[in-house]
Amino acid sequence: MFPDSLLNSPLFGIGLTVILYAFSEILVDRLGLRVLPPFVPACVGIIALLTCTPGVEYKQYAAGAEFINFLLGPATIALALPLYKNRKVIAQQALPILGGVTIATLVAIVVVYFCAKGLGASEKVLLSLIPKSVTTPIAIDVSKTIGGIPALTTAAVIFTGMLGATFNHKLLKLFGIKNDIAAGLAIGASSHGLGTSACAGVSPVQLAIGGVAIALTGIATSILAPILLPILKSIW
Repeated sequence: MFPDSLLNSPLFGIGLTVILYAFSEILVDRLGLRVLPPFVPACVGIIALLTCTPGVEYKQYAAGAEFINFLLGPATIALALPLYKNRKVIAQQALPILGGVTIATLVAIVVVYFCAKGLGASEKVLLSLIPKSVTTPIAIDVSKTIGGIPALTTAAVIFTGMLGATFNHKLLKLFGIKNDIAAGLAIGASSHGLGTSACAGVSPVQLAIGGVAIALTGIATSILAPILLPILKSIW
């Protein structure tokens, strides 16, 4: 289907990602699928194409996609701009933010542990799911530290972010939560950068608080996960 010269070029991964994302934006707009962020059908399309097309392997796609992945760093750093612009609000709400992140981290670890345990997950799988709400680089390190599988952790983090970006604001609206600080904190602490990206078109305060929550949740999870796991194991 694709010539070898294209498959073995970094342009394959870059081009496929850009084309499918652009197509997904058009699809979402034309069909009025506002429930879905454009990257969701784009991801589904990439997975389907890599799975169903003979002769196309993930490593061929990844060779070019790594260039796009590199942009995650600058994109994350860009969150510092709304954070700086809203620094006074963040300083005034420092205590509620710290408390909210701590509670969110504790709840995430405990709920994932008992849900995975109850559903019969192996210990390796369970440990891999613990840092699912943390941004990928930190989640991978936490997974390695507690004995999880980094590749599975990465998949869980991406899936969590996709769910967050798709449903977070709808759930907040359903429960009548309109406060930007509470919304940004909940989104950043539960679905890291991917979920927080959905705040960009809603409120700069939400985006700033979400950015703070991403960093603090990563720190809290790396500290609390190794402490909590022996306690949870002693319970079940």
